[in-house]
Amino acid sequence: MGFIASTIIFEYSLQKPFSRNELSKPAFKERSAEVPVVAVSSDGQGVICKATVEIADGKGRVLFNTNPFVEPDMQYSIETAKNVAESFAKVSLSQKDVVYSVEAPKALLVGGPSAGAAICVATIAAIEGKSLRSNVAITGTIQSNGSIGHVGGILEKAQAAAENGFKYFLVPKGQKEVIFYERKESEQRGRGFLIKKVYYEPKKVDLNELMYEQYGMQVIEIENISQLASFVIVS
Repeated sequence: MGFIASTIIFEYSLQKPFSRNELSKPAFKERSAEVPVVAVSSDGQGVICKATVEIADGKGRVLFNTNPFVEPDMQYSIETAKNVAESFAKVSLSQKDVVYSVEAPKALLVGGPSAGAAICVATIAAIEGKSLRSNVAITGTIQSNGSIGHVGGILEKAQAAAENGFKYFLVPKGQKEVIFYERKESEQRGRGFLIKKVYYEPKKVDLNELMYEQYGMQVIEIENISQLASFVIVS
C-alpha cells in the first residue's frame, strides 16, 4: 500500500489569558464530554484510556476520580487544562464544580501530564455543549499559555491508537518523527570459535508514513489548543 501525502491547514490565533472580570458565567446547569487518552502502561505498552469531564452547578471545585489513583503531576495538569479551557471559552467556572475521571482498565496507576491537551479540549467541548470526533486520539501536555508540549512514548502510543481503529493521531509539534533503536547482530569467526555481537542502531522514522502505510492512520502535529479545538470539536 503506497503512502498518500496529505496536508491539513489550520487558521488560528493564540488565545491571550483573560482576567476574571472579563469572563462570562455559563448559563447551563450540567454538561459533560468524553475523550480518548493514549497512555503507556508500566510494562511499556501503549493503551487507550477514557477521560470524562463533568461540569455542574457547585462551588468552583475541581474534583478528581481517584480510581485508578491519579498522581500529583496529572492533578496539576488537569488544573492547568481547566484554566486554559476557561480562558479559551471566555467563561468562568467559579460557580461550577468540574469532575475529572480517567478509566484505565490495564493500569492501577495513572500518572504523567501527557493527557493534559486531551482533557483541556474535552473541557472546552463540555463548556460549549459540543461533542468530540470519535476517530481522533490525542497526546500532549497543556501549558498555561495554551501551547501543547512534548511527551514520551510516542511510538507506543501511535501503535495503540492505530490498532484500536483511530483514523487520526494528534501529537505535539516536532514529534511526528521519532527515533527508535533497531536490533542488529554481527558475527566474527576465528579458528574454532564464533563471536556474535548484538547492538542497537538508532533509526529515524516518519511516524505519519509508517502508520499510514500499515494502518491507514494519519499522524498530525498540533501546536496549541486553538488548533486542537478546531480539529476535534464538532457541533
